[in-house]
Amino acid sequence: MEPERDERFWFYDGSIIVQAENTLFRVHQTVLSNSSEIFSTLFSLPQSDSDTQNCIEGCPVVQLQDLAKDISDLLSSLYHPSHFDDFPSDSTLEDILDFISGVLRLSSKYMIHSLRRKCIAVLTRTLPATLEDYDSRTSRGKSTSKHLKSDVVMRAIRLAQETNVTIVLPFAYYCVARLPSRRILEDQPDDMNWQQKTVCLVGRERLRYAEMSLSHSFLLGFQRAPTCTNVLCAMARSPHTEWHLMEASRHPHPLRPYNRWNALNVCNECVANAKKQHLKGRQEVWKCLPAFFEMGTWEDLRTVCDY
Repeated sequence: MEPERDERFWFYDGSIIVQAENTLFRVHQTVLSNSSEIFSTLFSLPQSDSDTQNCIEGCPVVQLQDLAKDISDLLSSLYHPSHFDDFPSDSTLEDILDFISGVLRLSSKYMIHSLRRKCIAVLTRTLPATLEDYDSRTSRGKSTSKHLKSDVVMRAIRLAQETNVTIVLPFAYYCVARLPSRRILEDQPDDMNWQQKTVCLVGRERLRYAEMSLSHSFLLGFQRAPTCTNVLCAMARSPHTEWHLMEASRHPHPLRPYNRWNALNVCNECVANAKKQHLKGRQEVWKCLPAFFEMGTWEDLRTVCDY
């Protein structure tokens, strides 16, 4: 089948033609070379006689073993500076994956660091890498776990592992661990592998224990604040009632901010003390999140990810 020219990226003054699958892109060698040392080295290699003969309109043809759509997305980000700026900030994870997947794959492969960092920044809008980012999304009413589709989260995990964007994996695994068991145990074509699913199921039990012992321990083992002078707080039963209501959920959620402070029926000093315990517990849960899913520490992941 005769290769087809890409209408968007066929510049009359282009100096090189890139072929991906059955699509041809006539672009500027300097644009690609200046963005990537790998492209620069590739284009500077001496050509054989057969390569010299493989020209179109006087431009050498370089064949790449990449998807044509990925190349098109990469060229869009290189030729249009506002490519990332124009992407809506409230996009869903599915839209984000459609937008960045090709660019992330190729910017990682060809070591275009600036584009890789932009892709990671977009991905962490929905798969946060810090507790502050998670809380910021929650405060704006944007769900970061419950309403994410299972197949989309698993697709994000596969992309992150393929491109070594390890920084988003702990929260992505957290989302999978909170799915119903029957969904995790399904065997759909594009799912995570069974080893990864096992890690999520084990991680779920760790999340349940963390909810009880760290993030929401102020409910289960309620104690008065040191400054409390109200003896009724020592006999308060509402914190235990709140814990049992939360415990009834089949899906542990230790990162969930507790906000039913009036339901505790204790004094202001005790509420303030409980809020401090809750925040400290949630911070500890976030710190331990990679370890819950056998990933080491956040610092390890940042080092591997180079982000």
